Formats: sequence, C-alpha cells, structure tokens
Amino acid sequence: MATDYGGGRRRTGIRTPAIIAAAAVLIVAFIVGDWAWRRPMEIEKAQQWAISGAPCPELTKPGYEAQPERIRNRSEVNDNTFGWNAGAISCEDIVNDGGKGFGKFTECQFSSPGVIEVTTGAGDFYFLPKLGRATVTVKKGRARCVRAGWFAGAAD
Repeated sequence: MATDYGGGRRRTGIRTPAIIAAAAVLIVAFIVGDWAWRRPMEIEKAQQWAISGAPCPELTKPGYEAQPERIRNRSEVNDNTFGWNAGAISCEDIVNDGGKGFGKFTECQFSSPGVIEVTTGAGDFYFLPKLGRATVTVKKGRARCVRAGWFAGAAD
C-alpha cells in the first residue's frame, strides 16, 4: 500500500529571488535615470556659480576682533555658519568637478557683506571684502573668499 504524505505539491508563480532582482534593477534604473536627468542642470549651475576674482583679505581672530565692523546676520547652511555685516546672501550646493562629479560643496554669494565670518567643522575663517560683492566657497571644511559675484540681493 502506497502512502501519500502530500510532498508532491509544486509551487507556481514568481519566486522571491526574482522579485528581489527585479526590484534591484528598477531601483538602479531610477537612480541612474535621475542622475542623467539632473546632470545637465547641475553642470549649468556649476558654470553659473564658477566665480573667480581677487582673494578677499583674510583676518586672524585677533585682527577680526580688532576691526570695527561686526556681524549682524547669521545663516546656517549644510553644517556651516556664515556671518556677515550687511547686505544679502544666496547659497547653493554645487556638484564637484563642474557639476559632473560626485559629492557637493557649499558656495555663498554676498551682495555687500563688509566682513564675513565662516564657521565649519575645520574651524573659523574671517574675511574682510569690505564693500562690493563677495563669494565664499566651502570645500572639505576650508573656506575661501573672492571679491566677486553676480548676486545683487535686496541691498543693491
């Protein structure tokens, strides 16, 4: 007499590994598609924000504390604190390598800052661009300032 314990049942339908593989393909396709769609915009933004000019005079902490202009405005952007005396500020995250790379850095333009204080994870930086526009770039915790920019803000 033969006994049947029900072991002959066969599974039908899509198996779990196939579902996981299909989901992974869709996620990768979405990420690559999103990157390819945004890349031209990031390149254009990086070109627009590629500001060059004469370096802003840098100050030591004692030199900063001794000068008469004081910080009246503060703004926090990506774990960096920007302080300035007057005018307006506009900041953007810029993709490395002219918008073509990976990772981002912060760039802020000031319409007429007078004095600038930047606090990053690497320390404090002080600049004295005085009147006129200035642009501060923060890469890897280091702040750099040039006396140039196109941002006019509300002060001009």
